[in-house]
Amino acid sequence: MPENCPVCHQKYEMETGFWYGTGYVSYALAVAVSVATFIAWYVLIGISVDDNRIFYWLGFNCFFLIAIQPWLMRLSRVIYLYFFVRYEDDYESTKPKEFDA
Repeated sequence: MPENCPVCHQKYEMETGFWYGTGYVSYALAVAVSVATFIAWYVLIGISVDDNRIFYWLGFNCFFLIAIQPWLMRLSRVIYLYFFVRYEDDYESTKPKEFDA
């Protein structure tokens, strides 16, 4: 990943350890995906402990989260960066946002 945006020259790593907060965003996204797959599984297939359908959902959910992990990581970085840096319509004449590093 480049250190600065090639268009607006915004520095991506604002301060040391800036991206550690993306772990919390990624966790929230993983929980949201798990809840969504659980609800979809419950509506479409149903949940029962008697015939192990809940364990099939757990296996499916685990595989699905591993498969979409690259997208979740990238999305969590975008969401976390947006908490601190907003889009500027006039980015060419404004200075990129900086933190004390």
